[in-house]
Amino acid sequence: MRRWPLALALVSCLAGGNACAQASGSVSLVSDYYYRGIGYSKGDPVAQFNLSFDTRSGLYAGAFASLLKMSGTPRGVYAIGYAGYARRMRSGPSWEVGGSNHTFSTMSSLNYREVYAGLGGERLSGRVSYAPAYLGTGMRTLYAELNGGVALSDDVGLFARVGYLRPVSLVPRYTSGTRVDGRIGIALSVDAWKMQAAWDALHAEKGAYARYSGSIGSRSGMVLSVGRVF
Repeated sequence: MRRWPLALALVSCLAGGNACAQASGSVSLVSDYYYRGIGYSKGDPVAQFNLSFDTRSGLYAGAFASLLKMSGTPRGVYAIGYAGYARRMRSGPSWEVGGSNHTFSTMSSLNYREVYAGLGGERLSGRVSYAPAYLGTGMRTLYAELNGGVALSDDVGLFARVGYLRPVSLVPRYTSGTRVDGRIGIALSVDAWKMQAAWDALHAEKGAYARYSGSIGSRSGMVLSVGRVF
């Protein structure tokens, strides 16, 4: 399995010497893990890890990993490696382009890649991602997301996001249909500790985009998390 997006950016960063600006990361525990509306922890708490690198030139890279619990499969790890380039316009928002690799350690048939482009401002950011073979189905999909946040104080903030998944090609053996997911919550920072409480919701028009289950139904629920930044 190749991890070219992350490897490329890391090599560029190291080769650039003083072009490397900073590295950051976090470890956290979430009460339930949903990614784009799909549950990856069967309602159980799971540990997660984040690591990111940002350079002054605009290149960035990172990795995310979460324990994975899915019906009918052994426990494993779900990981995302990504890399891209971001640039701030002379006036207004910044833009970015990049790619990501999604890996399921115990279900390699679900692995897929994406490319994306986005715009970001002080309080709002948006991104559109394209996957040529989403979750092992061979189906080409577009995923659009909008993220927002506002600070209530130095330590407290509100955040929200909404995402929309749509197929751009159909594969007869898999059910197609649009999917909308969203999240709204509050975040609290105490020194290096970060805590969040969010309401997470999904509306699935039709069944699944995955090979491991029959259908993905609409649902909603509270998700709590606590983590430490380093």
